[in-house]
Amino acid sequence: MHLFFETVIRLSEKVMCSIILTLGLAILLGYGLVSYAAEDIVVNATTSGGKILFQDNDSHGVYLLGRAWADFGSNATFSNVTPSIETGTGRSVFLVTCDNARGNELSRTRTAVFTLTVWNPAGVPHSTTREFRGICSETLSVDCTPFEPGEGRFEVTTTIRERQLNLPAVFGR
Repeated sequence: MHLFFETVIRLSEKVMCSIILTLGLAILLGYGLVSYAAEDIVVNATTSGGKILFQDNDSHGVYLLGRAWADFGSNATFSNVTPSIETGTGRSVFLVTCDNARGNELSRTRTAVFTLTVWNPAGVPHSTTREFRGICSETLSVDCTPFEPGEGRFEVTTTIRERQLNLPAVFGR
C-alpha cells in the first residue's frame, strides 16, 4: 500500500510540474502575442510655434516660449506660445512649461509626449522630447548658439498616445 501512495505522489508531482510548465509557456506566448499586436495610436496632437530673430550682436538670455499641456480625461492637447522672440547670436536657452493634470485611469496606457524644437538661422534643429504616463509639471529646455544672425523658428508639439491592441495584425487580416 505504501508503494501505491508513493507512486501516486510521484505521478502527482510530474503532473503538477507539467501543468506549471504548460501554464508558463502559455503566459509567455500570450505576452509575446500581445506585445506584437500592440501599437501606439495618436489620440490627439497640437503643434504651435513662432519665430526667433537672432540679432547681429553677442547678447544671450533665457526665454520662456510658452506653455503646453495634455488632458487625458478629455483627450485634449493645448499650447500657448509667444509668436516672436528676439535675441543675439550668443548662447540662448529656450524654455516651455509642460503640464498634465490627470493621470491614467486603471487599465489605460496613455502617454503625454512634449517636444520643443528650435531651428537656428541655418535651419539646424535643436530638440528635446519628454514622455509622461501620469501627472507631470516639467520644463523643456533647448540651448542654441547660432553662428550667424538671421531668422530662426521654434515649434512646441503636444501629443497624447495610447497603446492599443491590433488583433487583425496578429491574424494577418
